[in-house]
Amino acid sequence: MGLTASLDMGSEKMVMALGDAVNNRLIGIKITASQGIVHGRIVEKEKVKTGIRSLLTELVKDREVDVMNVALSGAVLNMQEKRVVVPIQRKQVDQNDLYRAEQRCRELFEGGKEELLDLIPVGYAVDRGELLVDPIGKTGRNLEVTYQVYLADYDYLSMIRELLEGAGVGEVVFYPMVRAYAEALETERGARDFALVDLGAMGIQVALFRDGMLEYDLHLPLGVRTIDTDTMAAFALSFAQARKLKHEYGQALRSECKNRKLPIPETRLTLESRDLATVVQSRCEELLEGVIFQLQQWGFDNPEDPILLTGGGCRLQDLDVLLHRMSGHPVERAEARRIQTSREEVLRTPEYLVALGLLLCSYQEPRDTSTGFGGKIAKRLGKIFGI
Repeated sequence: MGLTASLDMGSEKMVMALGDAVNNRLIGIKITASQGIVHGRIVEKEKVKTGIRSLLTELVKDREVDVMNVALSGAVLNMQEKRVVVPIQRKQVDQNDLYRAEQRCRELFEGGKEELLDLIPVGYAVDRGELLVDPIGKTGRNLEVTYQVYLADYDYLSMIRELLEGAGVGEVVFYPMVRAYAEALETERGARDFALVDLGAMGIQVALFRDGMLEYDLHLPLGVRTIDTDTMAAFALSFAQARKLKHEYGQALRSECKNRKLPIPETRLTLESRDLATVVQSRCEELLEGVIFQLQQWGFDNPEDPILLTGGGCRLQDLDVLLHRMSGHPVERAEARRIQTSREEVLRTPEYLVALGLLLCSYQEPRDTSTGFGGKIAKRLGKIFGI
């Protein structure tokens, strides 16, 4: 049985999942507090190594892992948009043309100081015509493909690989978080348009999917930990006290808050719940305004299209209601699909979405096939983006 593990290293939580790659079956998933990671970047290797080894000991035990899929946050990725043009060899676009377009794009980034992690097609056109979701079968001379390109520093990736050496892990493969989202949510052509908002402690990831394809992806550098610092300043608390209050009593809508006395952790003092809600709502509004502004810039203006929430920050009470009121869009909780498990609640746990999506990621180099080049890459693109 081929075992795939996944690792999502956040600034507050570290999640590891183990699955049967053949049957998409979840074997186990574990979460622990992160140490040594700031703004999505490893700053203390030994602390991170200890956390990874602890998860491996609990989850993997003495089993051999064929592949460890690791998600990298937008904070450590260099994201670029690149357009390439290739001639259509047989008048109509086929899988070979898709293969050659990706190969050409890859060649543009060879020999640099960064490792190319992923290319995600975000738009097709034939002879500079209108944008297409599916170019296969279209007639013309030239195929244009626009890619979202994800790169990362070689030394940073080498450091992560070193942390996993001697841990019974075979190959280590890196992915941008948006690949994990696409796999977890099983996007496909013809699906409804939606935005995904991942509310992390130190940053917010925003992605827009249209007709089953990724259209935009952006990392915003402020996250829900700012609520903790605001609470500290407002009530003269320690960071630990502020964080505990947020987790236990945080409410994003003051108007929905029933006023009561809240015990301040480790003291005999109290504060008014509506006062806490005022602080929380003020910061949430600021964070969500940044998200909404970006979505508006991207033309996400159909009020029937939903916004899906994930990440630990979406656990704040009434945050979905606040976002709905501010944006006018229906707001739903993102849920993983295609993973087989007897524990359905796992699929709805926001902290687990990335790790679950990573279990479904499998990169294969395109190679020659009996029908020409490109069969593998076409299969991969179709699986993820509904081509």
